[in-house]
Amino acid sequence: MTRLVAKLKTSRSAYKLEIKEKLSLPYAGRRLPQGEALHHGDLATGEDGHIYEIIAQPEKLLHIEVPSPKEAATVAYLLGNGHVPVQIGKGFLRVEHHPQLEEALPKIGVKVSQVDAPFEPDFGGGDHEHDHEHHHHDHDHDHDHKHD
Repeated sequence: MTRLVAKLKTSRSAYKLEIKEKLSLPYAGRRLPQGEALHHGDLATGEDGHIYEIIAQPEKLLHIEVPSPKEAATVAYLLGNGHVPVQIGKGFLRVEHHPQLEEALPKIGVKVSQVDAPFEPDFGGGDHEHDHEHHHHDHDHDHDHKHD
């Protein structure tokens, strides 16, 4: 199989494009070298110069029911703190299957089940992948008033 190198920034209807084939890939296989993710229906070019339509392949996921905003916020905070990619739906979140999450999440009162479905995580303002360290520090500060 050819290695995908770039997402096309045009719609299929804007130009007459010859699509070589449809590629069915799991989420991990839809990451480009620049860190950008390909989504279901995207078009991408391969190293061979051909254009491929991307099909999001079903994979083993955890389906987390979050019927209230409080539950959604609590679970999203925990997942985000662990840098876990999350697909957001109406009343649910989905993540790649992790046995530790499958065991831990019900302990905070949410219902978790396994599903086989395409994984389309949300990245807010744009796709990105990064590594960074968190710098947590305590500091003293001097000022002229007391804290309660």
